[in-house]
This record gives sequence, C-alpha cells and structure tokens, in this order.
Amino acid sequence: MFKGLQVKYVRGSDPVLKLLDDNGNIAEELSILKWNTDSVEEFLGEKLERI
Repeated sequence: MFKGLQVKYVRGSDPVLKLLDDNGNIAEELSILKWNTDSVEEFLGEKLERI
C-alpha cells in the first residue's frame, strides 16, 4: 500500500514504527501501541508515497 514499507513481526514486542533515512539508519522510532489502524494509515500517508 505504501512504497518502501516493510513489516516485520516480532513475537512479544510492542508495535513500533521505525523511520529510516536514505542510508538505512534509524532516523525516528515511534511507539504505536495505542494507535488505531486509521491513525497508522494517516501517518504513513503523510510520510510515505502510496503505490
């Protein structure tokens, strides 16, 4: 749905968004534990290009 989006499931860990810079380094890390699906989609729509 979004260009460049990768999803990794890690059993037992809380949901987090990791935004990477052009070099692949973590630029920002956000906990999305209390976010609903619409909030996640809206945020990704602002940060990433839709396919």
